[in-house]
Amino acid sequence: KHVRLANLSSMTTSEPKICDSCGNSFGCGARADGCWCAGVSLTPEIADALRLKYEDCLCQTCLTDLATKPSIVVTYPNGTIEIISGGSRVDTQNFHEGMIDFYDERGTLLKQISMNANIEWKIIDPKLS
Repeated sequence: KHVRLANLSSMTTSEPKICDSCGNSFGCGARADGCWCAGVSLTPEIADALRLKYEDCLCQTCLTDLATKPSIVVTYPNGTIEIISGGSRVDTQNFHEGMIDFYDERGTLLKQISMNANIEWKIIDPKLS
């Protein structure tokens, strides 16, 4: 089951925006007829994480990546959420560095978080939802 992006927005008119994820500027028309974001379908887990992490809209590139590529949602003990877009594998055996490693499908290291951080994570793959 996927969630349509238009349900996430409280925008009433199209306006210039800065993407909360990457910082690029884009035109936001979340409530406008035919807006690109109305066609984006997100997993419920990603939609929930977006609501918790971001206060405003994301650009087409960032939102499309979250809708089509695997991601890892990391939750820190204080409730802070981090979304590792493109993340598809976690290695918890990096004891020599004391880090948890997050990788994409090609094996590229995307992020390291200390094993002492007491985080929780979940891999979300929209292709499997």
